[in-house]
Amino acid sequence: MKMDFVEHLAKYLSKEMIDKLIDELQKERTSSLVLNTDKISNQEFLKMFPEVKKHPFLNNVYYYDKNIYQFGKNYLFDNGAYYIMDASSMLVSEFLDVSKNDLVLDMCAAPGGKSIYLSLKNNDINLVSNDISHSRTLTLSSNVEKLGLTNIVINFDFLSDPNILNNAFDKIILDAPCSGSAMFRKMDEMKNDWTYEKVLSCQATQYKLLNRAIDLLKGGGELIYSTCSFSFEENEENIIRLLKERNDIELIDLPHFDGEYRYEKLKETVHLFPMFYKGEGQFIAKLRKKGTLKANLVKENKIEKNKIADSLNLNFKYCKTIKNQLYGSNFDFFNKKIPLIKYGINIAEIKKDYFIPSFNLAHYLSSENSIKLNEDEMKKYLKGETISKNLNIKDGYYTVSFKGINLGYIKYVKGILKNLYPKGLRH
Repeated sequence: MKMDFVEHLAKYLSKEMIDKLIDELQKERTSSLVLNTDKISNQEFLKMFPEVKKHPFLNNVYYYDKNIYQFGKNYLFDNGAYYIMDASSMLVSEFLDVSKNDLVLDMCAAPGGKSIYLSLKNNDINLVSNDISHSRTLTLSSNVEKLGLTNIVINFDFLSDPNILNNAFDKIILDAPCSGSAMFRKMDEMKNDWTYEKVLSCQATQYKLLNRAIDLLKGGGELIYSTCSFSFEENEENIIRLLKERNDIELIDLPHFDGEYRYEKLKETVHLFPMFYKGEGQFIAKLRKKGTLKANLVKENKIEKNKIADSLNLNFKYCKTIKNQLYGSNFDFFNKKIPLIKYGINIAEIKKDYFIPSFNLAHYLSSENSIKLNEDEMKKYLKGETISKNLNIKDGYYTVSFKGINLGYIKYVKGILKNLYPKGLRH
């Protein structure tokens, strides 16, 4: 069935609404970020970048003009002081209520924004971030490493095994792969690639993922379903069908806020449009699986001994080696059928008779005991250069920081700071 983009919107939007949307999509897209307040305070950030605009109701979130600030090229971005993401997609994680010890799955997580926002909102969250694409999972892992986050990253197709991990998770985010019409202003290829056939293909996959996500959810658990599509078929229609075909779920009414749009026959859900809410667009629905949610049993005092972790004064409950990388986590998630990419914090690369502490660990640790660099030294470090600095310390590995933010590790040898900043980040 052939149908163009404007024509297919008429399934649930008035001509006036469609005209407003098409007009808005011709305008420049919005830019926004969320702060990592473990690394930089709102006051410090505003002092450095006074032209940003605070989000009206999301904490630590700012809009900015990319013609004034190029936040993606700032050293603060590579070192985890903030993460750049669309203000519409932030609401997906904002609306998921997470309690201590909940086991949470971000089912289609790459490149990582929703996992990052959820982790920044909830300290030490038990979060498993997954993606079906191996290459995208590596990007996801790299993004969370910059911010020093503790989530476990896996690379798995949950549709490939209908029985694994059923009733395992307390909370789930399913930001399903979609036709991407809410990314038209961000990526021309999404606009050029759009077809109604793609919408219908995505709808079918999304519906399978929705059913699978509910099976993965515990009784009493909650699921956020979202897409960055304006298509009724991928959003409201999927939810309406799901409610008809499954009697073990119910819709939860989302909080009301300025800029929301709600379809009259599904008022518990929210559809964000860029002409009403400052962002690129998102559909969000919250579902609850019927039943009583049972609390997870946690061994609060468990500490797993590991020589390398002990030498670095780390107290993780679980340690695991993947290939030659040592990881530490405070919750356990392991299944032989599921490929692990990142098991919490990457502590170190293990060599034959020594180890090298990781970039991820530097960003996880406080800067309190790091070697403080001045501005010139910081610039040299970010370029990958060696720094001369006579210090009254033993030779060995140390974190270095600038203005309270850890940048990475160096190896101190007789007054020389040998640079261990990742080559891919050097500039």
